[in-house]
Amino acid sequence: MMRLKQHVEGKVVDRASPTFALVDLPNRLADLAGEDLREVLTGTLAQREWIDDEACREMAERLGSIGWVAQVHYVRRTSDARFEVSCRYRQPFAMVQRQDQFFFVDVEGVRLPGRYLYSPTWRLIQGVGASTPDPGQVWPGDDLQAGVKVLRALEVEPYSQQVTAVLVDNFAGRVDSRAVHIELATDRAGGRIRWGSAPGRELEENSIAQKLAILRENYRRTGRADANNPIIDISTFPDRFAVPG
Repeated sequence: MMRLKQHVEGKVVDRASPTFALVDLPNRLADLAGEDLREVLTGTLAQREWIDDEACREMAERLGSIGWVAQVHYVRRTSDARFEVSCRYRQPFAMVQRQDQFFFVDVEGVRLPGRYLYSPTWRLIQGVGASTPDPGQVWPGDDLQAGVKVLRALEVEPYSQQVTAVLVDNFAGRVDSRAVHIELATDRAGGRIRWGSAPGRELEENSIAQKLAILRENYRRTGRADANNPIIDISTFPDRFAVPG
């Protein structure tokens, strides 16, 4: 048995190069999350042999602690030093600007790992009040959740790419009680769509459906959600927008 153990350790374990198959990793996450995931996996095997029966369990525990992973389905060893990993991943939905730094959150408002450079590919949520949480934690504050809800409502609209950011600086009127609480920035320099209150907080104000219908009709008629105006207000009249004077 001792000779067999020496043979395995010398001929099999030492020569094997562990490989990992991230079977559920979406293509759009490969560059963002792939390196972090593999670092966790290889870091585990730096402390254990790949034949160690506890290796898979420890990999699963460590993967579950990083912000990219919402749930670990399994980690299993399938052949010589080969591991298959199945997870449910959190995917970037919007970019949050906090002072001069940018972070990703998923569709539930969970902060994802890393800090990033601004990219116009992603729509922004600007003006959140709470400090940046740790990766994997929900970003605290109703203002962030309101921004996510607005972007989710806009996501399927034909004009959605014309909206570049949701501005929540004045959420709940915390800066100016007389001004609208949420605005949308457009791809027109300085362009604004005055949205109004946060979803679910409307009082004597258009509903989300009415606001979207106004923008949709503008787009149908003019090809622009803002109807080719620098600033419009969609919070008041149920059948039309207003142009601030």
